[in-house]
Amino acid sequence: MTYKVILTKSFSGDLKKLLAHGHKKTVQAVRAAMTEAGTSGEINSIPRTKHGESRVPDVEKYDLPDAFRLVVQLVDGTEKTRAFLFVGNHADAEHWLDTHRNYSWVKSGTDGTLNFVLVTVAENHRHVPADRLDLESPDELLELPLLRFLSEGEWLRIGLPASARQIASTVSGSDFQQDADGILEKLDLVAGYTQASLLFDLMWHAHTKEWAELHRRVELLDGSSAVSAATEAAVAMSAIENSESFITFDDKELLDEFFSKHTLADWMLFLHPDQKTIAYRDLRGPARLRGISGSGKTCVLVHRARYLAKKYREPILLVTLTESMRKLLDRLADDMCGVERSLITTKTMSMLAKDILHESHLGKAALPPSIPAERQVQFVEAAAAYVRKHSEVEQTPFHSMDQADLQIFMRDEISYVRGRLREADFNSYIDAHAFQRRGRGIPLNQISRRVALSGIKHYVEILQASKLIDHEGLVSSVLSVLDKSPSGNGQFRCVLCDEVQDLSELDVALIGNLKTPNGEGISVAENGLFLAGDGAQSIYKRGFALRRLGIDVLGRSYSLRKNYRNTHEILTAAFGLVSQYEFADVDEENISRPSPPDFAKRHGTRPLLLRCTNLTEEANAIANNVRSLLAMGQTPGQICIIGPSTKTREEVKYALDSLGVQFAELRQDADYESERVKVSTIESAKGHEFGSVFIMGLVEGVLPSIGIALDDLPREAARLYVAMTRARESLVITYSPRPNFAASRFLTAIQRDCDEAFLRDGELRRLSQ
Repeated sequence: MTYKVILTKSFSGDLKKLLAHGHKKTVQAVRAAMTEAGTSGEINSIPRTKHGESRVPDVEKYDLPDAFRLVVQLVDGTEKTRAFLFVGNHADAEHWLDTHRNYSWVKSGTDGTLNFVLVTVAENHRHVPADRLDLESPDELLELPLLRFLSEGEWLRIGLPASARQIASTVSGSDFQQDADGILEKLDLVAGYTQASLLFDLMWHAHTKEWAELHRRVELLDGSSAVSAATEAAVAMSAIENSESFITFDDKELLDEFFSKHTLADWMLFLHPDQKTIAYRDLRGPARLRGISGSGKTCVLVHRARYLAKKYREPILLVTLTESMRKLLDRLADDMCGVERSLITTKTMSMLAKDILHESHLGKAALPPSIPAERQVQFVEAAAAYVRKHSEVEQTPFHSMDQADLQIFMRDEISYVRGRLREADFNSYIDAHAFQRRGRGIPLNQISRRVALSGIKHYVEILQASKLIDHEGLVSSVLSVLDKSPSGNGQFRCVLCDEVQDLSELDVALIGNLKTPNGEGISVAENGLFLAGDGAQSIYKRGFALRRLGIDVLGRSYSLRKNYRNTHEILTAAFGLVSQYEFADVDEENISRPSPPDFAKRHGTRPLLLRCTNLTEEANAIANNVRSLLAMGQTPGQICIIGPSTKTREEVKYALDSLGVQFAELRQDADYESERVKVSTIESAKGHEFGSVFIMGLVEGVLPSIGIALDDLPREAARLYVAMTRARESLVITYSPRPNFAASRFLTAIQRDCDEAFLRDGELRRLSQ
């Protein structure tokens, strides 16, 4: 017989910290206890503490090697279900137990989720923890009212007298730290013992940043949530709706698999209820998943890849845009998978195209080298100059453009047209009906298209004469190879694509034309093609229409609306930026403003806009802030500095190096647990997430880019949105305005949802709201 062993996500984090600090012996003892609890329903391999434990109901406390303590709750004594709640040194265990006295499992009546909530009810039951210090929040945050996140409806549900509400609504974190007992005495006088106890519970949850528990405590008042009996709590912990908060094991093999990893799986690998139904669903054809930033699209893809590898026992492909994202997918697959890992391959689109070409008979000849970025800029400049000399240019809008604007236009047009048309089909671009150009503010008549096309063809001629190849040329070559060998078998049973909104139409056509190992088309096979993306995160001017490609996702299109990654404050600012623009919702035939996301109930500090005098001061301020985070114990790999320009990144690298802080470019080191702080472009940061993010150099000409057209602003806003939503807990944006480089207009758009400060003589001074 086996018994359920349940881990809270915080307990998983405790184990990770122990491993990180070299306490392998302690973790091995915990593993033995978990295995024993799962196989025999008892824990005898480690000793119970001599004096027992009564501060939390049905809790068992055990001694571990090196003076560590293990806290376990026998949730259901009949079924012998145990929840592992905390592991740490003696002092930390005492603190955890003291601050969780009177906590109960409370289940929501609406969605079935379970939370550990402070519920003070009986006379003489009240407990005020002695240690209430908040060492993480800045002083200005501690001066804000603790209960500022209660809605008016929740205040009405509490039903306080006006005098009591006046007191309760103005108590700050600093007040609560210093004199919680005195505050309770005042509330007892004006509201009575019961309501004063309720208010203390709410203040405690707010002070410890347990936001979901804060709102769940209010729900107890009208019965929309209820304290769970032991058997009910045990069942709820294993339910799909609580997969966000608990990891459940009910057999030894699962326990062994969990502990066989070199590192413990990050929380981003665990599926939320609405994600799980998509990840494990069988689909009769191609499918599309749309999801806002932080909704878990990547998590769904990796879980789905594992599910399909185990189902078919044939190779599965995960394809994405950038090398840094490919490395992240590799790492997540390593953390999650067992034997089936060898069946899952990750590739960028360029890797996939090159591999297909090399494997084909036509690809045996040496592939031309890829064009360096600086040469591509030169070729675009040559194409713009060619357009400028065209005999019909005076009849087009190009005649009045300055050279910089014309070069930007040609760069985008070359990418857009060549990402959609192969060279043999270029002339269809001239016909506006045959080739509809979306997402551009400059309308082009037939003459204008003819002139622009001459520049596009000239670019291709220079490319071929130089014996170089760009990504679009590479993909076109692969499609020609696939055209010449329409039959035959492919390598992958299923293809799953991340960040699909930034692929070109020919990229998607390439993926859709792949074959399964038995020769069936990927785009029609059961579970064959799965495309995931978010239009509001489009950072390239490409676009596609699935209908034109013959990919039918009717009835198999899914959407994730809830953001699990960012705090309420970070997402409020980020969404406020993109909500004013329209985007293609993965497929360019569906263009609209992004729908408001479902915000997580997690709160934190507001993003900080920090004004500096120059770029060097920005870099030094960020480097010093990073050093402080590291001193407080933050994992280096969970800190990312995003610089939109090469100059910004070089400045901050120099500043970090001067302080002795180890760093790496994200595209080279995508390990979220490494000992190196990440420095990244916006493009490389896509798909990743970090505890703390710094974005630097936010001035006009950098973001938005210099010479940007009005119709390109949505894409530039999306780039900043991507950068901002990489942050889970804290976000700092720096800028140094100077002549001709004012603060970015995007900062004005998010200003009301951010705090502001400036540096003077190295001292940070905050601006009043």
